[in-house]
Amino acid sequence: MQRSVSIVGNIFTENGSQILKEKIFEKLQISRNDLEKNRLRKTTDKGTDVSIILEHGSKLHHGDILSHDESFIVVYQTPEKVITVKIKDDSFELTVLLGHIIGNRHRPISLEGRTVTFPIQAESELEIFQRLFSPMIGKIEIGIEEKIYLPDERMNVHEH
Repeated sequence: MQRSVSIVGNIFTENGSQILKEKIFEKLQISRNDLEKNRLRKTTDKGTDVSIILEHGSKLHHGDILSHDESFIVVYQTPEKVITVKIKDDSFELTVLLGHIIGNRHRPISLEGRTVTFPIQAESELEIFQRLFSPMIGKIEIGIEEKIYLPDERMNVHEH
């Protein structure tokens, strides 16, 4: 049976943790790309079919708590492969060049200190970016991780 749901909180807020306190809930794994959709049909870890219809402009987030009747479902974003690039020095030129190269690939980015992270489709892309960054490879550390990727909300970039 398909169930329609609504967002009632997020587990990463105090309100959200109170909603789930001592309650049994199901888990719903969703990719980052599917989180962007406002209409979605998925199946929880317990086999429950879920229909999600959000208002235009709304989207799901990692940790959202969905409710239907007296049961709860928590949205978990699926980890994905990302490239992380850590800048070793304070070079303005290096920062601009990195931004230009990544920007030309139309990737969403996440910034944390001197590290920029962006999603990839395959590990073979590391080789491509190592070639693109070759003039500055000694001034950066580059690698692949698998994690829950959250793009910087200030960047409104759509992947191509």
